[in-house]
Amino acid sequence: MWDRCAAKKILLVHDRFGAFAGAETNLFSTASELKQRGHEVALLHGPDTNQGLDSWRELFTQRFSLNPATAASDVITAIRQFAPDVLYVHNLSHIEALETLLAANIPAVRMIHDHQLYCLRSYKYNYFTREICQRALSPYCLVPCGAFLTRAHTGPLPVKWTSYSQKRRELELNRRFDSVLVATRFMRDQLLLNGFSADQIEIHPPVPRTAAVTQTSSFSDRNLIVYSGQITRGKGVDVLLQALACLTTHFECLIFGDGNYR
Repeated sequence: MWDRCAAKKILLVHDRFGAFAGAETNLFSTASELKQRGHEVALLHGPDTNQGLDSWRELFTQRFSLNPATAASDVITAIRQFAPDVLYVHNLSHIEALETLLAANIPAVRMIHDHQLYCLRSYKYNYFTREICQRALSPYCLVPCGAFLTRAHTGPLPVKWTSYSQKRRELELNRRFDSVLVATRFMRDQLLLNGFSADQIEIHPPVPRTAAVTQTSSFSDRNLIVYSGQITRGKGVDVLLQALACLTTHFECLIFGDGNYR
């Protein structure tokens, strides 16, 4: 598709600017590594998170704002001014922005950080039974799942409407990316279930592994276990605690984070 060794101009695309959660950490680390390897990076982004903005501004000296009301023209402006060799899209669900990016006929990579692309609820399990959903996106998501109503983190109401037809269109557009990166085999299987080609999917775990990986346990007699992340229902802290309750050996568990499931 292109010479992988030569320096490239890479336009990263994300729905936020600044530190926030795992997706932002991954994007920042990736862009930093690309820049150290001689590539030129720029960022087309949504609103500020008001966290860690100075380091983001230092990394992304070339930035382009993405406004939902002017998404198509914002994408066109960024592409014309930066002239990228590669598009590297992270979290982005805006249909018009996706259509305009893909219409540019530039090699495009998509990093999928979670389950929002193929699940209306975004966490792939039944809210009441906690059973993992093994279905592709389908009318079943509407009846009996009722996933068109999801939790609202802002606004006057506790729930919000999620469009099934828009989610299907978003899936169709994402199938047009040249390469799709996921973190786990489960995410890969979900994409295959939703019509993606096996050839376009690559698994890249977010935890780096050195070349000297061995099968020897790194646990000490202390058996220290650390969880770091959001404490929300979908993150599985409850499952961690249930699993630890089954242990008969000594251990210590430290949980770092906050959230509405604390």
